[in-house]
Amino acid sequence: MPKTLIMAAPNGARKTKADHPHLPMTIDETAIEAKACFDQGAGMLHAHVRDNDGRHVLDAARYRDLLALMAETCPDMPCQITTEAVGIYSPQDQAQCLFDTAPRFASLAIAELVGDRSEKALDFASSTLKDATAMGVKFQYILYSPDDVELLRDMTSHPQWPEQDVDALFVLGKYNPGFKSHPDELDPFLAKDISFLRSWMICAFGPMEYDVMVKAASKGGHARVGFENNIYLKSGEIAPSTAALIGQLASQLTPMTGQEAEDLFA
Repeated sequence: MPKTLIMAAPNGARKTKADHPHLPMTIDETAIEAKACFDQGAGMLHAHVRDNDGRHVLDAARYRDLLALMAETCPDMPCQITTEAVGIYSPQDQAQCLFDTAPRFASLAIAELVGDRSEKALDFASSTLKDATAMGVKFQYILYSPDDVELLRDMTSHPQWPEQDVDALFVLGKYNPGFKSHPDELDPFLAKDISFLRSWMICAFGPMEYDVMVKAASKGGHARVGFENNIYLKSGEIAPSTAALIGQLASQLTPMTGQEAEDLFA
C-alpha cells in the first residue's frame, strides 16, 4: 500500500477540556501533543489556536508563536494553520489572518471564503488565494459536502485562480445528528470528478473515524485524525490522547514522514 499522510488534529475550534481533560488548549500544550503525535506516526500538524478564554481565534500573533515553538520543539513536523470561520469570521478576516501570519501551509474552507458567491465575492476569494500563493502559502481546501467539490472545481477556472496544485480535505459527518460519520459517506465525494485534485484527505466526526481512515487509505486518500473530530479508539473506549488515535492508525498503514508530507504539498 502507498504511504499515507496522517495529519494530527488535536484540538479544533469547539471542544474544551470539559470534553476531554487532555485536549490541548494553549500553544504550549498543542506543541507538546504535536510532538507526541509525531512520535506515533503523524507527519503533519493541523493547528488551531485559542484566546485566553479558550475560544477559537484567527490570531496571527498566536499562530506565529505556535509556528516558532513547533520549529524549536518538533522541527521535522510541518504545521498547517487553519482559517476556518466557525461562524465567527468573515472572508476578509480570514484573508487578513493569512497575510499577517504568512504560514507555509494553511487549510481553508472554500465555501466560507467565497461568501455569498457574488461576482465581487468570487473575485475577492480568488485574488486572496493568488496573493497568498505568491507569498508561498500551500493550501488544502476544506470541502464540507460533495457539492463543495464542484464549487472548488468551478473556482479553479476563475481568471485569478493561483497556479498551484489543488489539494482537498473531505469532511464526513459535519451535518449528521450528533456529528457521527460512516465510511459509506466517503462514496459521494469519490463519485464526483476529483481528477483535478493532486491529493485528497479525510476527516471524520465520531467513533467510526478509524474505519473511515482505513477505507480512505485503501483508495489512495490521506487521513486527518484527532480530538478535533473524535475522542474514541476503534474499540469504543475513550482515547487517552490524540497521539493514541494516531498510533492505532499508524500501526495499520505506512505513514509518511514529515519531509514526505512537505513534499506532498510542495
